[in-house]
Amino acid sequence: MSGVLRSLLFTPANRPQAFEAALRSGADCVCLDLEDAVPLDAKADARPDALAFLGSVDAGPIRALRINALSSATGVRDLASLTDMLPRAGLIMLPKIASAAELRLVASILEEGGSDTGLIALVETAAGLAAVHEIAQATPRLHALMYGGVDLSVDLGAARDSDTLRMARSRIVQAAKAAEIGVIDVPELDFRNADTVAHAARTAAENGFTGKAAIHPSNLAAINAAFTPSAEEITRAQEIVAAFEASPSGLVVIDGTLIEAPVIKGMHRRLAIAKAAGVL
Repeated sequence: MSGVLRSLLFTPANRPQAFEAALRSGADCVCLDLEDAVPLDAKADARPDALAFLGSVDAGPIRALRINALSSATGVRDLASLTDMLPRAGLIMLPKIASAAELRLVASILEEGGSDTGLIALVETAAGLAAVHEIAQATPRLHALMYGGVDLSVDLGAARDSDTLRMARSRIVQAAKAAEIGVIDVPELDFRNADTVAHAARTAAENGFTGKAAIHPSNLAAINAAFTPSAEEITRAQEIVAAFEASPSGLVVIDGTLIEAPVIKGMHRRLAIAKAAGVL
């Protein structure tokens, strides 16, 4: 799937009146939430609108749908409905993923139906964390891992700012990088505090995340900014790439610093993000 995914906005799947506003919010991806945001007795009524939203193809943001866990009866119903009304594109977010087999199951259904829909695996259980490297490598349809910090904190019995959760975040980032896929950070729950949101987004970017989720549109500008190269960073990347390509030895020294091939890979990645984000 092409396009950049710096920001993912969750929108309740039982509020169809909010769908259009979410699509105009500035999010790179709008993800309808059929899981936590919808009460159990309202999921069946919300499902048709959610599937229709995912099935629409336009030039706007990436469309996604978080279904219920495949280990639940409701999740099985979601999957059956997806099979009957197979989307052609977009992303399906699978919560509480515990094994690579779950991803391969959904991928095989999409493959059988000829769908180009991708997947996001939400890692938010101890079992999912234990299998995160296998999960990240499960299928070429996997677009990104997402760190589910709230549920994972509960499942591990550890505070969200504990060393245990910091380790978990690192493992998820490592698994995503090894698989060369995206990795999305958990939404900031203190979403009305602009400084907190901006700091959390910058910290996520510094720690290797490629994007961050949000539960309120007001958070999107800060999130997009944190994951978009600045004008200075773009200029620096262009200078380094140009100097490297002009060097007959494949090595170049800039401002007294030796620049080698791994650095060039990072500069190319930075420029690709800038181009996808529309700032290059």
